[in-house]
Amino acid sequence: MTVRGTLRRPRGAPVRRSSGRRTPLRSRPRAGLPGGVPAALAAAVLAATLAGCGIRSTDGPINAGEPAKRPAPGTATTAPVAQHQIYLIREGRPQPVPRGDAVDIQVPAPGATRAAAPGDPLRMSLIDRLLRELAKGPSASEAAQGWTSAVPAGGIGLAEPQAGDPADLVRLDVDNVAALNPLALGQIVCTLQRAAKTEGLPLAGRTGPARAEQCAAYQKTPAAAPSTAKGTG
Repeated sequence: MTVRGTLRRPRGAPVRRSSGRRTPLRSRPRAGLPGGVPAALAAAVLAATLAGCGIRSTDGPINAGEPAKRPAPGTATTAPVAQHQIYLIREGRPQPVPRGDAVDIQVPAPGATRAAAPGDPLRMSLIDRLLRELAKGPSASEAAQGWTSAVPAGGIGLAEPQAGDPADLVRLDVDNVAALNPLALGQIVCTLQRAAKTEGLPLAGRTGPARAEQCAAYQKTPAAAPSTAKGTG
């Protein structure tokens, strides 16, 4: 059974009467903005704050460049090994083949002369090294590919300089360089000229004047003298 009753007013309490007016609703602040600050005004304040800190706003995404690339697996990144070259015979003319480390023959100043004793032992030792490599001829694998040498067995060494010789003159231990096999002479000229990085090379025998030589003269047409292959293994 449901009991319905009315709420009684305590004794002595004043009686309130309705005036018939409605209480107006208060406006609620917008979500996310404290104090009901308009969104446009908040954006303007934020932009001004960033500008004061030295930060400029952007209109779009920032391009940070391409991502870093890693080398493919197994890719070598080592620098190429420096080498020098000597000239052996193939197809009837001197042609370069690689050897060992780099050899750089310093060229004396133009017009310089020297006494009878060698004044540049380092330069002469490098020239002697190249002449000894020519004396070895092609390796066994190079000989199998058709490489040969016209330099005689035992090689051609250096001769002592003469008083008043130009500093860049190379004297060979022969009576006369003109009597050498043209192919052998071409091998020597091209090998020494390439190591010195010059356009020509003055050569002479044990005695006599210098003879101007150029590697290009031995590259135009095959020399007439045949050569015999020498393998060193």
